[in-house]
Amino acid sequence: MHFELDLSQLKRVSPFPCPLQKIFFSRGLNLPIETISTRKDHFEVCLRLSSGSASCCDVINGEPIRMPYPHAVWKMPMQTCAPRDKNPRDVLAFIYPSESLEIFRQLGLIPDASALPFRLNTEIGFLVEKAIRLIGSLYSPGVADQLDWIAVSLIKEILLSDEHRSARQTMEQKIRNIALHLKTRCSESHDFHALARQYNLNYTRFYREWNRCIGMTPHQYVMQARLDAAAELLRLTRTPIFKIIEAVRFSGNYAFYRKFGEKFGMTPLEYRKRFQKESPKPHGEEKLRP
Repeated sequence: MHFELDLSQLKRVSPFPCPLQKIFFSRGLNLPIETISTRKDHFEVCLRLSSGSASCCDVINGEPIRMPYPHAVWKMPMQTCAPRDKNPRDVLAFIYPSESLEIFRQLGLIPDASALPFRLNTEIGFLVEKAIRLIGSLYSPGVADQLDWIAVSLIKEILLSDEHRSARQTMEQKIRNIALHLKTRCSESHDFHALARQYNLNYTRFYREWNRCIGMTPHQYVMQARLDAAAELLRLTRTPIFKIIEAVRFSGNYAFYRKFGEKFGMTPLEYRKRFQKESPKPHGEEKLRP
């Protein structure tokens, strides 16, 4: 299944600096091997999402490119490109008029290499699925606008994907980013093994480096972050303490009161009374998410 749709004549609700000219989507695209490279007078960013093969081989401007799936290819106007393997591939391509190229350069959306691998992380996967879903209602009001935004967002996410960002990170930077992830999502449950894999770390090394940089275990760090989140809710809201304990997902009332006293040297009620006297009038119960 594959199709190419022309968006150039569709009315947009609001102006966009680089509207899509066409969008191409295919599941199981089987390209014939070409002995003569083709040239097309447009700018294209092609996402090769998956294939039965581990890698894809093309020739771009006479240069063989072998790239693992998934990956993205930036095809420049009048650039030659020819496939060199028969393996069916799932493809989502965004096609722009050639004059859009300069806008993409100004936005920092053109990489140095013509092709880049990426990890199909949660955000990229969500945007891909949303784009595919919207294609099915292309002629509905506002859909072309959404696709314009999704295409640029996807390209930006790929350029900033974890794989390339982590390649430039020091070990301490990786650990600090993981710590920030845990702090901002402290009320959620966490699989530390899975989190380490997201940053291309085996768990043993992650645990060792974490303790070296942070000085406590990941579990202890999350507990401290939940106590800090609870303290913020005590200062800024009138939410009952039992609801705060539920909001930060602490493991039981007794454990919360004991740990809170150890960290802040007073009970949660004493903490609230002290800091609400010193602070502006607190909000109501609407702030339940730390």
